[in-house]
Amino acid sequence: MIKTIKTKIRDLLKEKEVSLAMIYDREGRILWHMGRTISGRTIADGEEFCKSYIRQSLDSGSGVDEENVVASLENGLSRSAQRLFVRSVLIQPIDNDYFLYIDSGSKSYFTEMERQMFRMLGDLLGDTIQNIRASEVNIDGISGDSVQVRKLRKLLLNYSLEDDPVLLMGETGVGKTHIAELIHKYSGRSGKFVVVDVPTVNENLFESEVFGHKKGSFTGDVADNKGLVAEAADGTLFFDEISEVPVSFQAKLLRFIETKKYRELGETSEKSADIRILAATNRNLSEAIENGEFRQDLYYRLNILGIQIPPLRERRDDIKAIVFENLSFLKGKDIGKGFWDVVSSYDWPGNFRELFSVLKRAGILCDSPITAKDVQAIIHESDDRGSSANESEKMGLLQQEIDSGKSFWDSVWQAFLDRDINRQELKEFLKQNYSGCGSRLKTLSEKLNIAESDFKKFIAVLHKYKIHPAR
Repeated sequence: MIKTIKTKIRDLLKEKEVSLAMIYDREGRILWHMGRTISGRTIADGEEFCKSYIRQSLDSGSGVDEENVVASLENGLSRSAQRLFVRSVLIQPIDNDYFLYIDSGSKSYFTEMERQMFRMLGDLLGDTIQNIRASEVNIDGISGDSVQVRKLRKLLLNYSLEDDPVLLMGETGVGKTHIAELIHKYSGRSGKFVVVDVPTVNENLFESEVFGHKKGSFTGDVADNKGLVAEAADGTLFFDEISEVPVSFQAKLLRFIETKKYRELGETSEKSADIRILAATNRNLSEAIENGEFRQDLYYRLNILGIQIPPLRERRDDIKAIVFENLSFLKGKDIGKGFWDVVSSYDWPGNFRELFSVLKRAGILCDSPITAKDVQAIIHESDDRGSSANESEKMGLLQQEIDSGKSFWDSVWQAFLDRDINRQELKEFLKQNYSGCGSRLKTLSEKLNIAESDFKKFIAVLHKYKIHPAR
């Protein structure tokens, strides 16, 4: 919805060549703008708009609706507005924390119909923000009422109003992908949320995977590949583990972010794509820059809007709400004595992934009610048994999911994308099932609950990710 409202505002301003629309918050931060070029990220350090009227709105919390705004110091306009001869200014509060600013520039005034339309769009934007606020109180992964999670929810809302890239930083398992999905959802973009799972993409094929290629670009290539950028058209492209993007591709990615233009491999002309870029990393990018592994200019471009996602150990007060959201993992079993003491005091070095893994295992292995002793045993067992035993248990749980009818894509493949298992573990899982299927891929796909219509996709994945069980 937010994207739709922005587009409608843009359409209304098209005929006013030097007009400006802008959203700013109560702290004076400029969250979004379209129209003529402005400077600065805040009202205080920005130029090319009517600062005095904006200050008036911030001081009073009320709107501004002025006609015949002629450039003169007596009218209280800033020098930028004086120079621009701004004819009409409209400022409307949208929610308690945001304001919509629109001016007509120097060539014409707003008609009464246009003013009514802008007010209606401001009201609609305010209603949308209120709906987001109402729905975000207990959203999977950002539930609770800790200072950290309230700050996270506020940033999520602010950044949904913007169009610049967002860089999500935090430890493995803190929910970076989920936060990125929420930013996309609340932005109202009409296109899809598409993930570039960077570590799983072959370095030599990275540009082809992202930008696409024309038939014949590679030996034996018999079809066009439209690429992930085209798939995300009018939506959001999320680079998971951006630090792993090949250095050879980083300059092209930077140019695409700045121009929205790209070229498919084997194509002579450029294409444009209206997509928003989000990225995530669990690495210290400053160190990667010092080591020559990441471009500094790309980092600055991505980190215009940054979110540091706190680990679970820094938001213990939220853990109870998170567990209640995911009670299905316990398979209907009751919570017993001491359970909350253990889950709230443990540090959860694996964050959400570790918490969810313990809950799932408790639901499978423990009797009802699940007590403190049960949870402690599962946690200590994971610590003490060593990596090989843990891998065996992970494979066993995945096999249980397959045997219960869950599809390969929703269980094993998703575990790979989430990095709960690595490429070698995935291949070993496939090999074990392959040998029990008479070494026939068709039988294997049936055993893994893969729909017949997805068989070609399954074969392509085996080759692309070099996990073919017979090789």
